[in-house]
Amino acid sequence: MISRQDQKKPATHAARRIDISHGLLLLLLVLLGCASCTPRTGAAAWVIRHDVDSAEKIDNICAAAKEADLDELLVQVRGRADAFYHSEIAPWPESLAGAPPGFDPLAETLARCAPLPVQAWLNVYYLWGGTTPPRSPAHPGSPQQPWILRDDEGRPLTAYSEFDKKRNWLEGVYADPASPEYRQLFAEVVRELVSHYPVSGIHLDFIRYPGDSFGRGGSLGREFAGETGIDPRLLPDHLTPDLLFAWLHGRQSPADRVLTLAALYWKEMRARQVTELLKEVRGAIKKHGGNDLKLSAAVFPDPGPAYLENGQDWRSWVADEEIDALYPMAYFGNNERVAAQLREVAAGQLSGSPVKIWAGLGAYIKDSRRIGEEAKIAASNGYNGIALFSLGHLLHGAEPLAAYTGVSRGLVSFSSNQLIPL
Repeated sequence: MISRQDQKKPATHAARRIDISHGLLLLLLVLLGCASCTPRTGAAAWVIRHDVDSAEKIDNICAAAKEADLDELLVQVRGRADAFYHSEIAPWPESLAGAPPGFDPLAETLARCAPLPVQAWLNVYYLWGGTTPPRSPAHPGSPQQPWILRDDEGRPLTAYSEFDKKRNWLEGVYADPASPEYRQLFAEVVRELVSHYPVSGIHLDFIRYPGDSFGRGGSLGREFAGETGIDPRLLPDHLTPDLLFAWLHGRQSPADRVLTLAALYWKEMRARQVTELLKEVRGAIKKHGGNDLKLSAAVFPDPGPAYLENGQDWRSWVADEEIDALYPMAYFGNNERVAAQLREVAAGQLSGSPVKIWAGLGAYIKDSRRIGEEAKIAASNGYNGIALFSLGHLLHGAEPLAAYTGVSRGLVSFSSNQLIPL
């Protein structure tokens, strides 16, 4: 005789088989669905000002960006202390002297690229590129302006010849980061811009000194001499790793040790000037643009030289959350060099930091295969996306834009123990 308890067993086993089948089916659906669960690596592109200086070019840029499914554009609207938009503060670009009446490159770009987010890309301290001064004496790069950067001999960069510029690896005329007047002017430029244009953010470039031999002959050098009793022009130009190692371990003579310490203090004074401008810009954005607007910057990827030679203390910017996104420009060299630079930046990213990092890649000098390999390196090191320099170059290149933008999709591969290139 079969008991009632035995009669229930087949039904129980069947129910378990059904439960297991349902579980396997659910697991399969989850696994299949997670092909789209992997975080999408973003793709952005810089757009230089000469690629938005006509309505036709803007149409081409926006159509290409949408077709390539870019996530964002960084559009240059301040190249030489001017405004590729309507401004009462910054001068109209000399290159647009013959533009149609009412033409507004930024407004046109925002309208035609919508809904694609557009960051306004501003060159900060770089004011002028040629040896012939601007036509308008009111231009920020004119020789009579009080904020023109000077070299160690006190010579203003507006007096440099083409040979002088090349000898010093100098792009052109810079503003002195130690000038409070220039900081105020630039903050006003940002205030006006975010108050009148619906940009997604402000993107800063050339937010640095042009090199370590500039600034000692100006007001900051005099301030340093007054504080320390040491003429900064007597300090060593380059703080090499060997020199710093000797200083740290007490292997220098007392006089050299004092000079090295003074040089480190000088480097910090310079960096504070750059950071102060960053803070003023952030304040202007928050007050006049709202909390949704982001502040980002293109930076040199090697943190030591960026700080010591250019006063660009981006590691502190990230640690103090003074910035929302960082774009290290790892344009040059082979995969090993790019990987080392990108890992260096990622290593400085604190766990849980809200600051995004985007790998700036030199698509204008590399083919899509190389950019694809570098995009994999960026993804494996936790980058939020890649930014290609530049969209205009790619539109006139030998390969289609899609060949470059496609390499950033679906390439994320993480190690649970360490950040490694694929």
